[in-house]
Amino acid sequence: MTEITPRPPVRRVVTGHDDEGRAIILSDGPAPNTFRSDTITGFGASVAWFTDSPDVDMVTDRDPAPVESIDRIGFPLTGQTVFRIADFPPDAVYPQNAGDAVFEEINGQDEREAGSEHSSDKHFWFHRTDSIDYAIVIDGEITLLVDDGEVTLKPGDVAIQRATAHAWSNRTDKIARVAFVLIGTPPITTAEIAEKRAEAKTAERV
Repeated sequence: MTEITPRPPVRRVVTGHDDEGRAIILSDGPAPNTFRSDTITGFGASVAWFTDSPDVDMVTDRDPAPVESIDRIGFPLTGQTVFRIADFPPDAVYPQNAGDAVFEEINGQDEREAGSEHSSDKHFWFHRTDSIDYAIVIDGEITLLVDDGEVTLKPGDVAIQRATAHAWSNRTDKIARVAFVLIGTPPITTAEIAEKRAEAKTAERV
């Protein structure tokens, strides 16, 4: 039986300015916006920061990711950004209905449906978002799956997701921790991407 040791809380340091415009350490402590699953041992995430528009606030001391916003900050819309640190337990600890359980907890049913077009139920974590995502593996090992292919990432490895359908598979016996910076982009379907690629290739041949 796989035993899961929860990862320590995410420490978050935020800088700011005082009334004279000098740089200061505004806060230093556990990320306040943290989710821990009640049904999937070891599964959870912390949102360290969130911006809701291109007009980023550099003036006030307002925290855009307070604890009460846990249900509001999911996947970013166009122009929004989310800085999230996620813990992925081993695949073996997920329940039999893992896909239902995961996406119900993170309110990601639409993203799950969008990622299922070509995946043929290869993995319960398949989903797709309209965003460019920078992923950095902090601890553990995790395998990134896409419709056609997969690659295993270790600490220090990075991945750049470009609105692709994908899944995260932890085939080890320990939790993997991954940091994500998600940047919301204008919506585009996979059919539209395929059409634009075909148009570009046609133009190259002319």
